[in-house]
Amino acid sequence: MAFPAFWQQAWDDAQPRLEAIRSSMDSLIAMPSRPLRVGQVDAENLDQELLQLLKDPLIKSLSLIKSGLESSVEPEISLILQLLLYKYSVWTLGMTYGAKLQGLRYTTSRRSLKGTRSAREYSLQIYYESYDLLEIAASGLPVRLLLIHGAFTVILPYINKRVRGYALSNSWPDTPSYDRRRRAWEALLKVESVHSTAGLLNFLLFLWNGR
Repeated sequence: MAFPAFWQQAWDDAQPRLEAIRSSMDSLIAMPSRPLRVGQVDAENLDQELLQLLKDPLIKSLSLIKSGLESSVEPEISLILQLLLYKYSVWTLGMTYGAKLQGLRYTTSRRSLKGTRSAREYSLQIYYESYDLLEIAASGLPVRLLLIHGAFTVILPYINKRVRGYALSNSWPDTPSYDRRRRAWEALLKVESVHSTAGLLNFLLFLWNGR
């Protein structure tokens, strides 16, 4: 189909202008894509559901062996499962299984981070000035960063749960106010309160900037 001659002429005349526009667009700095907040929340929920799916059969099996055994070792079972999931997800892949389903991965705030960027990234919010000097895990993230992150997200919650359970089973809250066990219990409550407040502030910050 032949186009009218004035259409072709208009197209040819517009070429210099189109080329200038293409050149100006190429010089623009692309804005980094940001993962959706709901995707990050869904990823955490999926991780919790996966942990529960793995833990329930073990708990039921232990309850059949001896009544009450499952409640006494439930924290250790959760800890072992979380460590295994952490090793074969975040440590190895740079993402949890829930994050992988949402197309997300962890990254540091260091822009020179090496490795694949096929998935959207969300930061662990720790800065490194000498990234190249750090030992790198299979996921492409610094080993030191992963150890710190794992300690705060897996080890410390387990320790808190065990200490709280031990204190309650030994009636620390009912001891006199001058007793060191009562003071230790009150200190534990203060630490938990600070942690909850920090978690709330972190969630508000997450709602604000998505990180």
